[in-house]
Amino acid sequence: MAYMIRRSPYWRNQFLERAMNRYLDMESEQLPSGFPLDVLETDTEYTVKADVAGFDPEKIEITYDDNTLSIKGLVEDDTEKSEEGKYHVRERRFGSFYRSISMPGVIDADQITADSDNGILVVHLPKKPETQPKKINVVSKKIVDSE
Repeated sequence: MAYMIRRSPYWRNQFLERAMNRYLDMESEQLPSGFPLDVLETDTEYTVKADVAGFDPEKIEITYDDNTLSIKGLVEDDTEKSEEGKYHVRERRFGSFYRSISMPGVIDADQITADSDNGILVVHLPKKPETQPKKINVVSKKIVDSE
């Protein structure tokens, strides 16, 4: 039986990146520009939930323009402020973050609200009333025989 060994270009790129980081002695990584989020749709609104643990809610900027929701902000590096000693492990991230998504429906931009609770940013984007589903009642007409 013959076995096939695949060589992935991704593995080579990952190896090269790690080697370059060691060569250049990069101590920390920048925050990735994207962050995980969920978009939930109900009959009346869209709800966007984003993981922003560790971010100051007052430094998060949310904009809605041309049916696109954008969330951006900044996490500052605290190494310059710290005189505690030398880092041996540095995994907490810093830098700017940005995420932009197109919304699948028509939003009432004047009614958008946002709040943050335990590191979860929740943005409520109500649908315009004319785009919300309407229930239509069915009226039964009985035919009465007149004899």
